Amino acid sequence: MFLGISAKLWVALCVTLLACMGLSLPYPVLTPLFIDAPATALNSYGGYSGETLLTVLFAIYPLGIFIGSSFIGALSDRFRSPEGIKSNPNDLLFGYLVSAYALYIEDYFLLVTSRFLTGITEGNVAIARAIALDIGEESAKKATELELSLASNNIKNKSKENNGVESNSTENKSQHKPQVASEDSAKQLAKLSEEKTRAVSLINSAVFVGWLLGPLIGGALAQYGAHSAMFAAAVASILCVVLVKAVLIETNREMPEFKMSIWESAYKENSLRLVAQPWMRKLFFIYFFYALAMNLFYEFYPVWLVDTQSYDALGIGLATTNMTIFMTLTSIFLVTIVQLKFGLLRPMTRAILGLSLMLFLVPFTSGVSTLVIFSLTGILVATFNGLLPVYISENQSGKKNGAAMGLLTTTFCIANVFAAIFGGLLLQLSSHWPLFLSSMFYIVSLTLLYLFFVFPSRKKA
Repeated sequence: MFLGISAKLWVALCVTLLACMGLSLPYPVLTPLFIDAPATALNSYGGYSGETLLTVLFAIYPLGIFIGSSFIGALSDRFRSPEGIKSNPNDLLFGYLVSAYALYIEDYFLLVTSRFLTGITEGNVAIARAIALDIGEESAKKATELELSLASNNIKNKSKENNGVESNSTENKSQHKPQVASEDSAKQLAKLSEEKTRAVSLINSAVFVGWLLGPLIGGALAQYGAHSAMFAAAVASILCVVLVKAVLIETNREMPEFKMSIWESAYKENSLRLVAQPWMRKLFFIYFFYALAMNLFYEFYPVWLVDTQSYDALGIGLATTNMTIFMTLTSIFLVTIVQLKFGLLRPMTRAILGLSLMLFLVPFTSGVSTLVIFSLTGILVATFNGLLPVYISENQSGKKNGAAMGLLTTTFCIANVFAAIFGGLLLQLSSHWPLFLSSMFYIVSLTLLYLFFVFPSRKKA
């Protein structure tokens, strides 16, 4: 235990950090290779425009993640969460090395193929979030058991002190017991929610730090060639392998009721099958439009910065750093406080509404005002992303976290593919339009959130 964080969670944080660094390293490097760049074998492949080729490159990686994460999260529930993380970095290492080679020889087809295969093996964030929820539940149970033990000892002590007047207070005690039980149950639920929020927020902070350092390193390495960023991502994968094999142990100790092979489990227990459940289907549509909006922004704000403000790779990296600093600080210091004070649904709705407004304003900004909007966007994204997994876990109590977190990743990647297609088409008109469309999709997500979850919860209350 260091800084109140268990060794298991520390390793999950490190693996998430390194995985996201590897994921985000190439992005500030790739955009300048295809947008407003001299013609090369890479950006003129097949006679297509740089915008079209970049769109395909953006879409193919999340398509691979979509295929992989649909079953990797569920497999982590059955075959132990850490085992899923242990196998992924080896495959990622090979994928990044092939991508580096493809960039070095300027082979577009090989680059697309390697990014697709790399995406299939990338499921670490979904597994890490599931581990965080498991650790959060364990921490909450231990804390609650300790509190109940102390409370029980206090009651026993008071009982001994008041032994002489016991007969007069029997009726009062019998009325008091249900109230005490109710209070204990409420405390346990509150503690469980708090610990889950804390663990997930820490994982999200690692995601954001990875997205902070990745573009910075990628932008700095761009001067040595685009392939150097992929080599750096490969190094991050090697560190993942070493960390996981050295430290990480099982977090989900419940044995599956039925034994089956990995292939059977991938088919029968994959995350997409959760969509058949009414509650999860509603969640799917809410998160799909949220992720569609977020991906439109993430994928096309670098294009907008290059097009309207003449940013280079390092400039894009610094703009991304500005946003991710606020994401990280919000995840570490703010999200748990927000959850304790306002609950889950209310801040989630406010965050989506705020994101819609921010994305609508971005095209009208320049210079410092752009960075201010990016900062506020980072705060809102971190708030929503920190609360949503906890909301899912609490409303799906008794069910495994891995498959649900896998569904989030799968949904995010489906949305990423559509975002690349929609954004690529709108990019032919103007780099402003993908950002306006992002704002609109946030409104769609907010509307569905109110219809499916907010209004029904108010009726129950």
